[in-house]
Amino acid sequence: MSFGSAISITIERVVAPVEGMHRAISGRWFTAIGRVGKPVQLTHDAISRTVYESIRFAGAVAGTGLDLVLDVPPKTTDRAQAFTNGLWGDKLGRHEGRLGISMSLRDRDGAPLVMDPGISSSFPAASEHLVVLVHGFMDTERCWYESNTSPGLLGTLESHSSLTPMAVRYNTGRSISANGALLADLIESVCRDWRVPVQSIALVGHSAGGLVIRSACATAQERNQQWISTATQLITLGSPHLGTPLEKLTEVAAQGLTIARETRPLAEFLNTRSRGIKDMRFGTATDSVPPHTDQHFVAGVVTANASHPVGVLMGDLVVGVTSASGGSQLDPTNLMVIGGVRHNDLVDNEAVVEQVMDWLEPD
Repeated sequence: MSFGSAISITIERVVAPVEGMHRAISGRWFTAIGRVGKPVQLTHDAISRTVYESIRFAGAVAGTGLDLVLDVPPKTTDRAQAFTNGLWGDKLGRHEGRLGISMSLRDRDGAPLVMDPGISSSFPAASEHLVVLVHGFMDTERCWYESNTSPGLLGTLESHSSLTPMAVRYNTGRSISANGALLADLIESVCRDWRVPVQSIALVGHSAGGLVIRSACATAQERNQQWISTATQLITLGSPHLGTPLEKLTEVAAQGLTIARETRPLAEFLNTRSRGIKDMRFGTATDSVPPHTDQHFVAGVVTANASHPVGVLMGDLVVGVTSASGGSQLDPTNLMVIGGVRHNDLVDNEAVVEQVMDWLEPD
């Protein structure tokens, strides 16, 4: 279980800036009072230290207790785990064992598939054409499932006789390069033990997942891995190839908060955000995809008219059109700009699913 652990680490991380601001503000007043207030300051600091440590301890106990007594649905637990991994996944500390997500293929129930020579037995309809689905930031492979308005990309692929989809779950808080290397090794392992010769591999990534699959291509080329020769398609949905303004604003805010002593704890808190978040500040501006791989980009805008200036400027509220399409630094084989969608809507949007299937159809 990890739901309680997610609550525990959140309390632990949030208490730190509150305590830091409390000490900074009280310290300024005690400094102004001078030597007269020293006894009061010592008492105040001892009491406040005890209070904050008590809150941390209570959070740890409550988290452990919740894990023992609550029957939390797997979907809720997965979301909590993905959330904390996204925020602090590269430094979970003592929570690593209960919260850390290892990169793996997942079945429909969210259980990891065992990587051994019998991996293809988990795919009864194993074909020569593989489609690797990589979710975005703070998400899980469940994003590819069907919804009330769409059969979902995974469900659509599962009904296709000549395509074999495999959904990946991973720790989005790790650096893009670290996740890319893990994905490259995972795909190499799958291809090595696949029951039929692999003829093509399509990589589909949403949001940060698009950066991860590009990084995997770079790693595979550096390591001379065999699977990269069959990577025929790379499809990204709303991926910040040139970065996202939200992370750039967060970095500016963190720098600004260091000016005053009272706000430095908030700056330190913001700076504890994961490497995975920080990597989305500038994206991956260089093209790391081999020449034989077609690149298809999907960009979303919030306005119904995809070409409306406001929509082009705001993008899908997380990633702008220029960034999602790689600007002039990347050369997409195809580009789809769709209106009336937000960032997370891209995954199960019916028009997007249809377009992705058109790109994935083998000759």
